[in-house]
Amino acid sequence: MKKMLAVVLAVLGSCFVASAFDTTPLQIGIWPPNAQVVPDYIDVAGLKINLPYGGNNNITGIDIGIATTSNRSSALQFNLVNIVKEEFTGLQAGLANFDGSASGVKFGLLMNNVDAMSKGIDIGLINTALESQGLQLGLINYCEFMVGVQIGLVNIIRESNLPFFPIINFCF
Repeated sequence: MKKMLAVVLAVLGSCFVASAFDTTPLQIGIWPPNAQVVPDYIDVAGLKINLPYGGNNNITGIDIGIATTSNRSSALQFNLVNIVKEEFTGLQAGLANFDGSASGVKFGLLMNNVDAMSKGIDIGLINTALESQGLQLGLINYCEFMVGVQIGLVNIIRESNLPFFPIINFCF
């Protein structure tokens, strides 16, 4: 028990020392910006655990928990809610994923929403993007511009020769 406590204290201590720099290998967030191991302006390059909620400017690595926010993320994100304000690259899985722009694979049980460009695969009940390059697979798929395929009950590509088509829609 004493060895386990010593290891935990050493890891937490290294995170506090990392706050003097601009990157930390471990972040444990309870509620940003104050209830976290390191401040939200410190970047995470490693493991970020959100219990229930964590926020940092930039994340690289693995991001797990209940809810997360960041400006940029190149990560494997497994949270109920993933919010990346600017740019996401990697794999997201959760109830809902909200990104500024995204490249990779997004599994949103309820929804995937991308404000700008989505490149890759979006799988969810509802998928929305300003512009999509790749595949949208869901009950409802919506985008303004697309280079790719939509598969679902409702498929809308607003700037297309065929703006709506059920089951499958595409634009190249």
